[in-house]
Amino acid sequence: MNIEQVKELEELDNRLNLLEKHVVENSLTLLEILSNIAYFGDFKMKKCEFARDGQCGYFFLKLDATNKIPIATECKIKDCNKQSKHLHLVLSNISCAFCPQK
Repeated sequence: MNIEQVKELEELDNRLNLLEKHVVENSLTLLEILSNIAYFGDFKMKKCEFARDGQCGYFFLKLDATNKIPIATECKIKDCNKQSKHLHLVLSNISCAFCPQK
């Protein structure tokens, strides 16, 4: 190996080490964010007046929403006042954060 190749390998090694460091830091940040969402989201979901039968009755979605929103599913709300076929958001600790609570 010549000096130029050694320098390239050292540079690649440094870049890889930086990437690994960023992955760990980003993973810890994501874990912290998800923990906060789970804690505060659960609190909000318990107070949500729109939550019925595991879905959010506040949001009525068109049928094509399943291609855009993974948590959109067919209506399962027994007393839903919308007559045509539609979708709702399936509640989790995160989705109910969209509700217009005071």
